[in-house]
Amino acid sequence: MIPDTTDLQSNVAKMTDSHLNNIMQLAVFYTANYELYAVNVAKIQNFVILNEISIVPNRDPDSVIIGVAQIRDELVTFADLDRWLGMPKTDPSVFEVGVICNLNRRRIGFFARDIVGIEDKYSFELKVADSRELKILYVTNVKINGENKPCAVFDIERLMADCGFPLEVPPFKPSLEAPCEFIDKKVLIAEDSGAAARNLSDFFDSLGISYELYADGAALISRLDSINVEEVALAVTDLEMPVRDGYQVITQIKQNKKFKHLPVVVNSSITSGGAAEKVKRLGAVALVNKSDSRALFALVKQYLGKTENQ
Repeated sequence: MIPDTTDLQSNVAKMTDSHLNNIMQLAVFYTANYELYAVNVAKIQNFVILNEISIVPNRDPDSVIIGVAQIRDELVTFADLDRWLGMPKTDPSVFEVGVICNLNRRRIGFFARDIVGIEDKYSFELKVADSRELKILYVTNVKINGENKPCAVFDIERLMADCGFPLEVPPFKPSLEAPCEFIDKKVLIAEDSGAAARNLSDFFDSLGISYELYADGAALISRLDSINVEEVALAVTDLEMPVRDGYQVITQIKQNKKFKHLPVVVNSSITSGGAAEKVKRLGAVALVNKSDSRALFALVKQYLGKTENQ
């Protein structure tokens, strides 16, 4: 079945509305082998009907990159998601839909047999995968013909990295920035991605700033009950996380009498206008692209940099 991409695009455009209720919208699709997978709608730029575009094929038989297509004056690299996930090679004619994702202003597409629909999921409905080696982030259930079916949310950022588009933050060199001393306070961090967590650790270590790193928003929120407010100068959170997402982290901090004045910076690969508007409406001071270490440094300097009176 070829889906109505106009209707699907409408669902993508309404992504911001789901954030009002701290819901993650998942675009659920069938792979060539009729396995159910999903990707966060917030990471999707648009859908295309494959028989309406021309793809210049990649001649490397060992690559997971299928080829490149020009779509709306932009070049998009398409990856073989089935092959990347370890499935048997499939006749490309079985695919009907191309899904184009945009993360950190980089684009990559993949093929789907067809789109099942858009599913709303609260963060607590997403179970963290036992191993990232499975190339999936979360497992959840979706309704198919009234029956619950297991569905995996795959790691689109890892797919991009494996296709030669790494999202890792370039090594941060404080020596290239204006000299700055920092106050002796902590930064609380919520980040579930192993690669992003390592980048943040390297970043704050390079600055000599004390921090506490948590693998999900719930752990950071829980820490607020035991830490002294005078010890903390800043909170940094990802958006897409299990148990409690970044929107809930911001909300809980701003509703906490002790910490409501604590600045919150969102560090995410989801940098759409809708997401930026939402986090600021909730009380965050900024949304920073995960690859923009200079922007993060400027905010850290603003909230932890020593003044003449300190």
